[in-house]
Amino acid sequence: MDTKIEKKQSKFKIFLIGVLALAFLGISAFYFLKQKKTYNVKAEDIQISEVTFGKFEDVMLITAQTQSLNSSLVNVLEGGAVKEIYAEDGQLVNKGEPLARVYNPNTEFNYLNQETGIMQQISQMRNSLLELKNQEFNQNKELLQAQNDYNVALQNFNLQKRLYDAEIGKKTDYDMASQNLNYQQKRKNITEQGLVNERNSRNQQISAISNSINQMQKSLNVLKNNKNNFLILAPVSGRLSSFSISLGQNLTSGESIGKIDLMDGYKLVAKVDEYYINKLQVGIKGTLESNDKTYDIIVTKILPEVKDGQFSAELGFVDEKPINLKIGMTFGVKLKLSQDTQSKMISKGNFYKDTSGKWIFVIQGDKAIKRNIQLNRENQMYYEVTLGLKAGEKVIVSDYSDFKNYEELNIKK
Repeated sequence: MDTKIEKKQSKFKIFLIGVLALAFLGISAFYFLKQKKTYNVKAEDIQISEVTFGKFEDVMLITAQTQSLNSSLVNVLEGGAVKEIYAEDGQLVNKGEPLARVYNPNTEFNYLNQETGIMQQISQMRNSLLELKNQEFNQNKELLQAQNDYNVALQNFNLQKRLYDAEIGKKTDYDMASQNLNYQQKRKNITEQGLVNERNSRNQQISAISNSINQMQKSLNVLKNNKNNFLILAPVSGRLSSFSISLGQNLTSGESIGKIDLMDGYKLVAKVDEYYINKLQVGIKGTLESNDKTYDIIVTKILPEVKDGQFSAELGFVDEKPINLKIGMTFGVKLKLSQDTQSKMISKGNFYKDTSGKWIFVIQGDKAIKRNIQLNRENQMYYEVTLGLKAGEKVIVSDYSDFKNYEELNIKK
């Protein structure tokens, strides 16, 4: 009995030790989980900015370039290799002036074949017209002969009738004259009726053939004009720009090889970061400075297509414009997106790419604590703070890549 009691006590002790060990591990794990993740950072490796309160200017600064107010593209109508060049970039040209000539032997051969085919069809149709005219001539001759034979028969009948009535002529001669008159009258009537029917049908055929010849002639003229498409002409009068083709260069049909600026005014074109695509609107006003003078401008057009993270905007001068403007000049433009307000602000920095403006490290003594914030507008220098920070507090605005997953920073001097 004593031996059995000792074994039970031994098992109880082992169980108790296991329970205590598990409890210790659980308490330790809970303790470490409750501890904030801390990262040591050197003071010289971070950039600190103070939260300020003052006038927030909702503006954006962009660089704009002058372009012609209106322009026309120079397009290639017929593809081929550049054979001759008659103009150069920057030259003033007149509407219809030749700029270059291309040549495509395959297209030229096709034009010749089409031209030959059309001319053959026109020739065949004209022969058909001639045949119809000859038919009309022969039928007119038949009618004339029938009318003449009828008149002769009528005269002979009248003569034989008078002789027969005077009992001088023979009855057989009278009957033959009457029979011949009747025949010639029926022949004349049939010939006249046939001529009327043939004339109506023939007129319809002549009209149809004539219309076909006219259409063929128009096609032939278009074909001849298309042969002139090898010559690239100026679509409007103005200054030729972006024109840089070379002899032997292969151009495709519809390809744009330059443009012509109409020289009837200027506009400003700017590339804008896609962040502003929903903020920049037509009608927003701004200013630019040139030669120590300020000029008012206005956004006139937004081109919403985003390419390489940017979209384009067009701006125009409100009233006065700088003198001696030239295409290609660049200006710094300041656009006012909304009214100035009194707001809390923090300096812009690389922290934004890691936090999206939703949180920031706030300096507290020799530490920096992660805190949730809310940002609103921004300009070239500041973010507007709407929640989470007080004026006078200091925050880290430099890159967070090394410690973005930590809750607290130890700042080492």
